[in-house]
Amino acid sequence: MSKILLPFLVMIFITSCHNSEIETLKKENALLSQQIADLHQGKTPAKTKYILKLHLKQSHFSLSIKKHLKDYANSIDFEIPVDKEYFDSVEQGSKIVDKFRFGSFVLYGSFGDWEMTVKEKIVK
Repeated sequence: MSKILLPFLVMIFITSCHNSEIETLKKENALLSQQIADLHQGKTPAKTKYILKLHLKQSHFSLSIKKHLKDYANSIDFEIPVDKEYFDSVEQGSKIVDKFRFGSFVLYGSFGDWEMTVKEKIVK
């Protein structure tokens, strides 16, 4: 009895898993079809992400090549998500931050500033 029952249960299990996968794929297909139709109508998908890739660097007013190389080596690029309004308000190459480093000037006599610019605009 158990020899006959075991293959039968395995077959039911495999068949039920297969049907659930088909249902999942059908739901995903319907969702993607709806998103394509929305895009053709000019609607913005609800899950759209607006990302700015920013470049942050420090620069010094100096004749020292060592300081300029250090500034170049310490510059970084990073991405942050933003809302659509802010995304539309900036352009590639726009300066976000350009601040003089007053504390370094007072304490060390160093003339420098922070610069943050928009390197790239990404929509996902």
